Amino acid sequence: MTHRIRSLALPLVLLALATTSAVTSLALAERERHHADDPDSLARRAVDPDPDVAEPAIASLRALGPAGHAALLRVHAAAITTLRDAPPLAPDDATERLRRAIDVVSAQRDGHASGLYWHTDLDTARAEARRTGRPILSLRLLGRLDEELSCANSRFFRTVLYPNAAVARVLSERFVLHWSSERPAPVITIDMGDGRRIERTVTGNSVHYVLDADGRPIDAIPGLYAPAQFTAALERGHALATRCAPLARDAFDTCLRDGHDAELAELERSWEERRASAPELPLYAALQLSDPGAIDQARVAAPSALVAMPITVGKAAIETPMMRLMARDVARVTTPPPIRWELAATADVLDARPDARTLALLRLKTGRRDVDALAARLASVAAIDGARNEVTLHRRARGLLRTAPGLTVLNERVYAELFLTPASDPWLGLRADDLWDALEVPAGARAERREETR
Repeated sequence: MTHRIRSLALPLVLLALATTSAVTSLALAERERHHADDPDSLARRAVDPDPDVAEPAIASLRALGPAGHAALLRVHAAAITTLRDAPPLAPDDATERLRRAIDVVSAQRDGHASGLYWHTDLDTARAEARRTGRPILSLRLLGRLDEELSCANSRFFRTVLYPNAAVARVLSERFVLHWSSERPAPVITIDMGDGRRIERTVTGNSVHYVLDADGRPIDAIPGLYAPAQFTAALERGHALATRCAPLARDAFDTCLRDGHDAELAELERSWEERRASAPELPLYAALQLSDPGAIDQARVAAPSALVAMPITVGKAAIETPMMRLMARDVARVTTPPPIRWELAATADVLDARPDARTLALLRLKTGRRDVDALAARLASVAAIDGARNEVTLHRRARGLLRTAPGLTVLNERVYAELFLTPASDPWLGLRADDLWDALEVPAGARAERREETR
């Protein structure tokens, strides 16, 4: 009997050991799986040379939201510091993998320079705004912020504004960030026939909307500004959101109208004060002559890329040569007498030295070590644009906002009336049915025209 009990005990012990081993193995496997899904582990795998390893990790970090973005920046802090301070002129594969991972997770091209996280779903941004008590800064642009060939103004934002330490601090600490695309950015390609190509975007403007957590528009900051100008506009928009957002409908509308009326009065006061030292500037009351809407469109069938192009100083410098190559109706577009907008920008803004991160980003993107002159030119263009935008486009946007329209209607009017690129024209005035270049029209375009004439 004793022998039988002992003979049965051995298998039971072995079974217990096997069960314990299996449980331990499962626990270890679960711990390893959990460790593999840990944000820091995902951040390390996001730069793996094997795309089958990197891509799922990048997607998981993006799905984690700001926490995944923070993990990526934290794990690769040393490499990012190098990129921001002393970037290589010819980045190696590892550097490019890191840049791409950050761009995808942050939803912004050149995201390493700004350190910012952008939502691309407005409902998610609104939920984050409610959770944090912050207003939303919603960028509307042509193209995508996470692609190189977005519209020219958004590229300037990524270079001159978002990397700037003061701007990035205000954006990350005071706002929930969101962007959406108005339409793809039109691109002109010149093929030299020997493998070399020149690609440039044409037309397209961008606007930053300040929204409350319910998505109601508080402010609209159109076009490019210098960092100090942009920070000041952001602070004004944030203050207005803080004051008006908690209010119910009627009180909200009154608060918004009063706020924008006060800003317009201050704008007029500061403009006339500026004229005291720069009498060449026109009277504030005459500034409507410089509004984009004052461009003579009597002989132009509809707003188009051609009339929209001069609205922005920096953008026009890039796009004018390309638009002239197309040679459509350029002679028919007239503009008001020029204003010396550089006189409207204060000396401290006009002469401000570009931020260190902007200089580093320029070196990385151009492959040039000496970018001081280029950066100074960018800074000057941004300051002139900002001075012009504030008293033309932003001034008119405030007029639209006084009636507190919803975001959809406001955006339609901004692009149609301020930027002169209405959604109603998918060709932005670049297609001429009364001109032919002796090339056969593609079959797809013929079918589209048949639909248009039905």
